[in-house]
Parts: sequence; C-alpha cells; structure tokens
Amino acid sequence: MDKECKMIAIDLDGTLLTDDKRITEYGKQTICDAMEAGNIVCVSTGRAWPGARKFAHELEVTAPVVTSNGAMIVDPVSEEVLYDLKLSFEDAKQIYELGLQVGVTQIVWSGCQLHGSRMDDYLKDYSKRFGFMEPIVIDSIEQLREKGVSKILWYFPEPEADGYLEKVPKELREHLNIVTSTPFFLEFFHKEVSKAAAVGMVANRYGIDWSQIMAIGDAGNDLPMIRMAGIGVAMGNATDDVKKEADEVTADNEHDGVAQVIRKYFRI
Repeated sequence: MDKECKMIAIDLDGTLLTDDKRITEYGKQTICDAMEAGNIVCVSTGRAWPGARKFAHELEVTAPVVTSNGAMIVDPVSEEVLYDLKLSFEDAKQIYELGLQVGVTQIVWSGCQLHGSRMDDYLKDYSKRFGFMEPIVIDSIEQLREKGVSKILWYFPEPEADGYLEKVPKELREHLNIVTSTPFFLEFFHKEVSKAAAVGMVANRYGIDWSQIMAIGDAGNDLPMIRMAGIGVAMGNATDDVKKEADEVTADNEHDGVAQVIRKYFRI
C-alpha cells in the first residue's frame, strides 16, 4: 500500500457490526490477524462503555477503547477510565430542560451509568441495544449534579434528529459538540469531544501519527476521524457526506466491508 498504516480506528454500529448487532467470524478473524501482524486496533464508538464492553472483549483488543463519541476512553483490560470529559452542568441542565420542552425521550449518561427522563419504549430499546444495563429514571437533572454528565441523547420516534438541531439555541450550539449518530439520535457533548480528538490521544500513547491511521465509519460522528486519518474509509452503507469525504468506500456492514478494506490495505 502507498501509506504505511500502523493503527486502525473502527466504529461499531453500522460499521463493524451487522444490522443485527454482531461481528461476523470473518470480521473477527481479520481484526485478530491485523493485531497479530503488529497493528493497533482502536474501537471508536458512540456507545458508552457498558454497550461497547461486550464487543471489545469479543475482539480481545488491548488498545484503549474510545466510547461516547470520544467523551470517555477506557482500558478494555482493566476497565479503568483513562479520560472522561463531561458537559458543564449548566449546559447539561439547559439541554435537559429543552428536551423536556420538546417532549423527546432523553438518555443521560453519567460516567458508566445509564439514566433516562422517563421509562418508555424508547428508553427500553436504547438500554437493550446500547447499554446492556437497567436504566435509572431521574426526576430531575439536579440528581446528577455531583456525579456529572458525559452525554445527553435525544431519542426521536421518527428519523428527524437533524431537523431538531435548529431548536437548540444558537448560543448553546456554538459551544457544544452536537452530532447525529443515527437519524433518530441527537447527541450533546462538551465542545472538545470528538472521535478524532480521542483517537489522537490513543495514537499518541503508541507514537503513531495520523498519517499512519486508517479510520472506518458510516455516520456524521465518524467524519472527524475519517477526515484526519491517513486513509479515511466510508462503509457502503455510509451517509453521502461521509462517502464524499472518505478516501475509500468499502462494502457495507452486511458484507464485511471492514474486513475487506483491512485485508486490501494491510495484506493480511
């Protein structure tokens, strides 16, 4: 290959995982082969650690895992939290109160604990798919003032997350990082949170430069790391804006797109 990559940053949902939320045997073997060849594999996901743990352990990765879109980095072996950038509580409070006005179900992560604004089908669905843990319903965001809030997610019943961004006051939009990881999810983070920033921190631990990283993803929250990487890869099922900015478009998540592009460039 033209560029000597030493690290692979891989998104989970819509990328490494199939639509029924599993890793294929071919995909698993490819990642194992890449690590055995001396490459660093960094899982980089919008999921919080409880929702990423199963897959990190299944892959047997040892490099720190980027979770919550880059708000938290976790050592997958010891499960020690290496980095945790929370929202300011005033921002968290404003977002939460606005979500109550909009009437949307809100998912609130405080550290590795899942909370929700109300117990309904959307919170139950999120917990089942992304948390693997029992959510705690809160009566007020004030309950989390002491522990802090890593991210707030609005879960819409229809794929309209992008359209609701305009309901967020301009002054709040300007000093937050707000992303849509799916058309149903609008997610709020500290301004400095991104997959690119967190993947860069992991790379620094190994003395690896961005030019030596392949980043693979499918959605808008993957764009920062895809733009920065030496080889930015969009899945075949990626959004058009991700495909437009990627260096390469691989097969979709139902046809081992991750494994195909890794084997193409790393010759394993």
